[in-house]
Amino acid sequence: MPKLPSCAGRGTLLAILLALLAAVFPADAQVTSLSMVSDSGDYIGQGQTYFYTPADGPFTAQVNADQSVHVAFNTPSFSHFWYLDFAAPNSQPLTVGAYAGAARYPFQAANQPGLSVVGDGRGCNMLTGSFQVLQLTLGPNNTVASFDATFEQHCEGAVPALRGEIRYNANVVVSLAAPTHLRVVENQNVMFNVVATDAQSRHVVLTATGVPSGATFVDHGNNTGTFNWTPTSSQAGTYLVGFNGDNLQGNVGTTFTQIDVIPPPPANDDFSQPTVVSAFPFSVTEDVTNATAAPDDPYCVTHNQTVWFAYTPPSNIRLEANTFGSNYDTTLSVYTGTRGALTQVACNDDAGGTVQSRVRFDAVAGTTYYFMVSSFFPVSPASLVFNLLQAPPPFSFVPSVSQFGSVSLTTGVATINGLVSCTQPGFITIYGQLKETHGGTPLSGFFSAFVPCNGTTPWTAGAQSQLALFHGRSAALFVAGKANVAGTAFGFDPDTGEFKQVNFSVDVTLRGSK
Repeated sequence: MPKLPSCAGRGTLLAILLALLAAVFPADAQVTSLSMVSDSGDYIGQGQTYFYTPADGPFTAQVNADQSVHVAFNTPSFSHFWYLDFAAPNSQPLTVGAYAGAARYPFQAANQPGLSVVGDGRGCNMLTGSFQVLQLTLGPNNTVASFDATFEQHCEGAVPALRGEIRYNANVVVSLAAPTHLRVVENQNVMFNVVATDAQSRHVVLTATGVPSGATFVDHGNNTGTFNWTPTSSQAGTYLVGFNGDNLQGNVGTTFTQIDVIPPPPANDDFSQPTVVSAFPFSVTEDVTNATAAPDDPYCVTHNQTVWFAYTPPSNIRLEANTFGSNYDTTLSVYTGTRGALTQVACNDDAGGTVQSRVRFDAVAGTTYYFMVSSFFPVSPASLVFNLLQAPPPFSFVPSVSQFGSVSLTTGVATINGLVSCTQPGFITIYGQLKETHGGTPLSGFFSAFVPCNGTTPWTAGAQSQLALFHGRSAALFVAGKANVAGTAFGFDPDTGEFKQVNFSVDVTLRGSK
């Protein structure tokens, strides 16, 4: 559960949001952001604090047919998404001002304002609340050029509320710039500056709310301030720090920085620090719960909680790497090259009917191979088992056709059979053509067989002459005698995804049967 500011801190933060009810003066700064504070017990916000800017994902705004304003935000992967609607009573255009007694949009009574803030798959069945439009400028064709509103909503008549402010290209007198999201490891220092800008270049007093224990914020008196913190090993969690700027002329600006404090990741968390395999074969069990994914990690189906291994074989060898024994769904990939210029050698998600992974490839002596293991989805706890060993020979198979086949003297249907030998279990599809000459007339028929091969596996298939049948009798049917079988066998190794093809042609003797 994210760590939230204290009650006093949240009160100050909310006071700052509500202070924006003051008159808005023209300014050059345009701000787009969504900030929300959810009380404990509020269903929509889940008791958390939120702050999003265009750095987190796109914002869009539009005027609906009923004159209401709709603002939408989502992260690129839609892991977070929020939709906000504001409507004046009686389908009138929204104007700057306060709207009390709002009900759930679009189901409010005709004489009621409409309000709806939903997101991340949660919405209210019944809603009460209020909102204040601080700024609204329409562009051509009723597009939204700028919008600024504060809101408070209660779900299902409950006391806990979701309060916040939505800004879309809003002009603000005092604007603040600070990082929006930071990730820091326990006992690692994080320090950054906050910069304030006033529309009339006035002095801005900077303060901070929700400052974690042990952190400091210093206002330098020149419209800049510095946040400094080294979280301890007991402070893992999510912190939302609010930064407030006051020009002492009735104008207040605010911004937020979300700081995610994580326990130290595994030593091989990054490509630059892989676990070097020195003994072979190699097997290790590792807790990768706190592993992270670097922005430049390559892609193999997905990448979350990635860790790295490296091996340089002293001689040419066929290698197998697998994650069998791990307690989570893994992906496994292999690369050569350098950071930023990696070449993928192999990639696998699920192997052998499991959610673990396996790759096999021919390694060249003296070449360093980098193995990236990722979780398919973020998971906790995550216990990885990584194995590196010599792989069995590449998948291969040999089809054969028996010297003797049979043919029904009544129907003319010929039956041929044979064996398929494979180096490891796989699936083989055989198809081809049976040819025979009868009375100077060439006859042919097609056959096919699907063989789940395991070691040496028999197969059989039937073929019938393609010459037309009429009135239940055939102009020419296969008969006992010499024939030729020509075909192709396709083999698929389900573990590696390898396809192979073998062509064959053999003379056979068809023996008559009833």
